[in-house]
Amino acid sequence: MKLYTKEMFLTAAEKCEVSMIDAKHIMKYIDEYVTPIELPSDEEIEMAAPYVPRDAHDYYVGDRDGFIEGAKWMRDKIQGGEK
Repeated sequence: MKLYTKEMFLTAAEKCEVSMIDAKHIMKYIDEYVTPIELPSDEEIEMAAPYVPRDAHDYYVGDRDGFIEGAKWMRDKIQGGEK
């Protein structure tokens, strides 16, 4: 799946020579009828990570750390980060 921002949509509309009035009209309907994807905060990612008891083997602690690191990496990539 590919995700696009409103700014990307407007840039594409301009390149396709779609009238900006039409593009802004479409943007109104996007906001009205489509639910945006909310990306998780650091705290939400950490809360969603698997629970690991204090006395767990290092292997399981690594699973939790890997989940958190991977989720933050993916979120940053979606936002256009270079990480």
